[in-house]
Amino acid sequence: MLFAWAGGGSARLLTTNGDLVTLLSSTAWPPGTPLEGSFEGSTYRVKVRSCKRSEEEPELPFRIEGRFQNLTREQRERVLRVS
Repeated sequence: MLFAWAGGGSARLLTTNGDLVTLLSSTAWPPGTPLEGSFEGSTYRVKVRSCKRSEEEPELPFRIEGRFQNLTREQRERVLRVS
């Protein structure tokens, strides 16, 4: 699942339980930042808890941990299916 950030860049979903989320991102975001990204025509919001440099994927060098905000039931089911 690849998100396109509204502020530029992209991120790939690593894990989620429908509430907490871990992503690999092309750009760094400071803790507390409310991110907005799109996937398949839906907008997803993530509140950043931590952002650290990661060596997992060179094109997505930042590991973001956060919490989804205001997910609809449909969006929650989609992210749980993909993770």
